[in-house]
Amino acid sequence: MDLDTKYIKIINYLLKKIRGSTFPNPGVFALIVESDKKFISNRIVSFGFTQFTGRPHAEAVAISGARFFANKIYTLYSSLEPCCHQGRGESCVKKILKSKVNRVVFSIKDPDQRVNGKGMSILKKNGLEVKYNILSDEIKKTYRGYIYNRTIQRPQVTLKVGCSIDSKIAMKRGQQDFITNKLVKKIVHNYRAEYDAILVGGNTINIDNPKLNCRIKGLEYLSPYRIVLSKSLDFDSNSEILKKRNQKLTIIFTLESSKRKKEKIKDKCFKLISLNKQNFTLSNILNELAKFGICNLLIEGGSKIFTSFLNEDLVDQIIIFRSNSFIGSKGQDLLTKNYKSKQKSFFQSSFCIVRDNTMEVLERKE
Repeated sequence: MDLDTKYIKIINYLLKKIRGSTFPNPGVFALIVESDKKFISNRIVSFGFTQFTGRPHAEAVAISGARFFANKIYTLYSSLEPCCHQGRGESCVKKILKSKVNRVVFSIKDPDQRVNGKGMSILKKNGLEVKYNILSDEIKKTYRGYIYNRTIQRPQVTLKVGCSIDSKIAMKRGQQDFITNKLVKKIVHNYRAEYDAILVGGNTINIDNPKLNCRIKGLEYLSPYRIVLSKSLDFDSNSEILKKRNQKLTIIFTLESSKRKKEKIKDKCFKLISLNKQNFTLSNILNELAKFGICNLLIEGGSKIFTSFLNEDLVDQIIIFRSNSFIGSKGQDLLTKNYKSKQKSFFQSSFCIVRDNTMEVLERKE
């Protein structure tokens, strides 16, 4: 393994540790490595990662923490191409050019059209050595949601399912049940901290009255946006997601015709988006969410929502937590009868035992 691949591999490992904490910007990890003229002696002298709420950027943090000496070569390694556009602060490219960095090595180009090769071009024109496309296939998996947001204007979509061994999500229709074990619940809350938003249907709000937040101590601040799809707004205006502490993170999509009900709810959520019947489609809703900067979306139910996303081929990943209990024919099916089987569209990427439950991850075939 060559030197550049070694450090990008370290970055790829660390990058996964900050997932979900940098919204609305993509998470980036950067290292500064000091080398002698022959690259025989090499050591990491500084590192940085995108901070909470997206600023400052990883490269800026790494540069500010480094001490530069004469007769040394300094390489800045980054998971993503350094930005070159003016945002909430000076661009990373400008900060690099003001520093003593000699080389820049990154994994993938930034798909954002404001950058997308421009950052690399500026660095080269100013005499820096630039190298990229290292471990790009691996790192693209981590950035898949961000890439989708910038290229096809929708987030990466993950279905999260908790069901019995016979694929039931409740003992009977319209009833709230906890089918999986307590450890699964903790794992799910960890996932919530890593995603930008959670989506459910209005019927799930009526049945479960969920908070849809992260309740792991120390990670509460990473609770995602809560997205509700409800054409008729037929859920309680005093639901958990509309309580004062949750309002700033709740976005509701409804039909333009629900005017009277909208009056009760519009001041209890961050955003109430009305669409006409023709535009109330999952594709349009995902497009609207992408405009908010949402890159990674977790779907938590219910069966109609699961079925609709699968039928419209809008699912990129499925996480299935399965208990060892058998519910039988009276239980609520995971999918409705309208489901059109597309089993060949997914492959199993991982499987593990969670005490007396199992966890299976299915990935879309590219």
